[in-house]
Parts: sequence; C-alpha cells; structure tokens
Amino acid sequence: MILVNIISFFLLYYLKKFFGGENFSPELKKYFKFGMLGAGILALAGITKIPPKLLFDFLSLALAGGIIFLIINSPELEEQKNLAVTPLPILVVQVVKFILETFLPSYYEVIDKYLAAAGFFAIIWAVTMWLNHRKEMKAIQIERMISKEKERQLFLAQERKEELERLVRARTSEIQNQKEELLQALNHLKSTQEQLVQQEKLASLGQLTAGIAHEIKNPLNFINNFAELSEDFLKEIQEEVQKENGQMDRENLQDLLEDVKSNLKKIRHHGHRADNIVKSMLMHSRGEKGEIKNTDLNALIREYTNLAFHGMRANPNPINVEIALDLDESLKPILLNAEDFSRVILNLTKNAFDAMRDKINGVSSDYKAKLEIRTKELEDKVLLEIEDNGPGVPEEIKDKLLMPFFTTKKGTDGTGLGLSITHDIVKSHGGSLEIQSKVGEFTRFRILLPNSAT
Repeated sequence: MILVNIISFFLLYYLKKFFGGENFSPELKKYFKFGMLGAGILALAGITKIPPKLLFDFLSLALAGGIIFLIINSPELEEQKNLAVTPLPILVVQVVKFILETFLPSYYEVIDKYLAAAGFFAIIWAVTMWLNHRKEMKAIQIERMISKEKERQLFLAQERKEELERLVRARTSEIQNQKEELLQALNHLKSTQEQLVQQEKLASLGQLTAGIAHEIKNPLNFINNFAELSEDFLKEIQEEVQKENGQMDRENLQDLLEDVKSNLKKIRHHGHRADNIVKSMLMHSRGEKGEIKNTDLNALIREYTNLAFHGMRANPNPINVEIALDLDESLKPILLNAEDFSRVILNLTKNAFDAMRDKINGVSSDYKAKLEIRTKELEDKVLLEIEDNGPGVPEEIKDKLLMPFFTTKKGTDGTGLGLSITHDIVKSHGGSLEIQSKVGEFTRFRILLPNSAT
C-alpha cells in the first residue's frame, strides 16, 4: 500500500503545482494540504511498519478513494476529472488484494501471481493515462495561451481602435476648423479679388480718359460746327421768306432747306457717336456685361486701339509709336461681347505701349517703337495678332504671364490681373490665347476665335 500513498501524494502535488493551486479556494487548499500530509504520514508508517497492516491498508485505500472522490466532485477540478481514472486500476487491484488477503487468504495465495501481473499492467495503464492527460493539459494550456494572446491582441486592437478613433475625431475637428478658416480666407480672397478686378477696370478706365475725351471732342466739334452753319442757313431762309413773293428765290430756299436737313443728319450722327463713347465708358466703369452679338472686329480694333493710343499720349511719359493695322477687310462680323472684348484690345495694346516705353528708356535713340495688329479669316477661326517690337518676354516667365496677380511691373504700377482677365475673356468666347516672343526683338499675342459669322 506504500505505492498507493505515493500515488495519492503525487496526484495532489501534481494538481496543486501544475493547475493553479494559488487560484484554488481555501477549502480545496485545505483538502490538498491534509491529503498530502496524510499520504506522506501513511507512506512513512508503511515503511516503518508501525501500524497494523490491516489498518494501514484500509486507511491508505480510504485516502486514495477520498482523493479520487474529491477530484470527481470538485467544480474547480472540472477539467482534471479524467485524471481520477489514472490510478483507478491500481486501486482496484489493491482493493481486491486487500479483500482476498483479509477475508480469503487461501484463495489469495492461488491468484497472488495474477494480481501481481494485474498490478503491473495497472501501473503501465496509470503511467500511460497520466502521460496522455499531461499531453492533453499541455494542449489545453497552449490553447489557453493562444486564447489569452488573442484576447490580449484583441484588447490591444480595441485600445488602438479607440485611440485611432480619438485621433480621427481630433483630426476631423482640426480639419473642420481648418476648413472653416480656409472658407473664410477664400471668401476674403474672393472679395479682395473682386476689388482688385474693379481697381484694374478703373485703372484701365483712367488710362483711357484722355483718349475718350479726345474721341468725344471730335463729334462735339462736328456738332458745334454744323449747328453754327445750320444757324446761318436758317437766317438766310428767314431772309428769303421775308421777301415779297415775286422776289423770293424758291430754288435757293429749297437748297438751303436741304443743307439744313443734311446738317441735322450729321449732327444726329455725331451725337450718337458721342453717346456710344460715353455709354462704353460707363459700362467699363460699372463693370457691366454687354450682350453677345454680331460685331465688326476690325471696327472694334480701330476704335479701341485709337483710344488706347490717345490715352497713352495724354498720360505722363508718352512715347511715339507707329501703329500698323493689317486688317482683313473681307472679315465678316462675328459673335462677340464687344464690351468685354474691347478690354482685350485695351489691355494688350496698353501692355505693348508700356513694354516699348521700357525699351526706349534702355536702348539708344535709334529704336523706333512699332505696334502691329493683324486680323485674318481662317477656315473655322478668326486670327487676331497684336505684336510689338519691345524687349520681349524671357522664356522662364512666359508661362506665368497669364497667372492672376503675376506682374513684371515694379512697385504699384500693375496688379497682375490685366493679362489674366484678358485670357479669361478670350476663353469665355471659346477662343485661345498664345504668347510668342523673342527677347530683345518682339512679343506677339496670338488669339484664335471661333468664326461664328452668320
């Protein structure tokens, strides 16, 4: 029975050490403590042979049976219940041996060898079952470790997710604030841009004031002259009417009336011309949009080139410029917003005058400024070229000329919006604008417009 006590002690020790003895309930720990103590005492008693054999065998079997009962019925040892089967064959052999040896000694002597063999196989069974149980427990422990690691990873992932969500919320709030700031900045930029565009319009209008005054002066002079002449004609008519019937020259009177009629037509014509000039000036100053209609491009070029030239001549630092108009007279009217497109002509001619002035100030007196404007009807396009023989445009800044707010002028001389607005107007007409230049020789603005003649 010493083997039974050793098995009982080892079973309790194994359970306590390898299956979380620290986590067992105090009551279960107490059973383990007393069970191990009892098994140890009985094993020592069996070695010393102090107690009677019958009592020793009974106590040993009772302790082993109690341990198996504890394992089977303890909820905390649910996963270790199959461990109770491990020593069971040994206990069965020992119980049979105890009963036969106690109550049937003659029969026991007959089957003693068989019981010894059964005990040997029971030990092999116990070792095999213990090894299998240990293997199963290791597999369970590995699964638990994997499960715990998964739980840990899941917990870390959850924490990371919450952290990312917090960062996303913070970043979203930051982006929202930045969006609101950008919207405010954009609104402010739009407002500033509108003001600059209006200033550009007013600056263009200021440059043209003298030219417009010059243009208005001509029709007004005609109106005054024809009005004065008509007044003289009316006096002569009055004198003829006052003559007696026999002396009144009806033929002369008829001629005078025709002259007055002709003068009134001329007065009306030049009055309309002055009125159109003033309307155009007011439309530029107010930023109004004209209507798209069939427009004589050549006439528009002549009128606004002339205005730009007289405006330049009336401002400080005027220059002498030869203006060469090579206009295709076969060109039919095309659909244009004349009020808008007139700004294209004004901006490009003004820029040409400014560029040629800079070249005059930087070269010898042999230089002669020249502005050439050409139109030509192509298959489905109308070509407009405005070319000056100024200083030209360096290649590195040519692509920037059409960008808003980019200017080559110094100080407050330019806003950088003229060419940008020119480009936008050309595009709004379905056209294209190309810049060709050679430093020191020329700059050519090449505009292609749809040939929308009807």
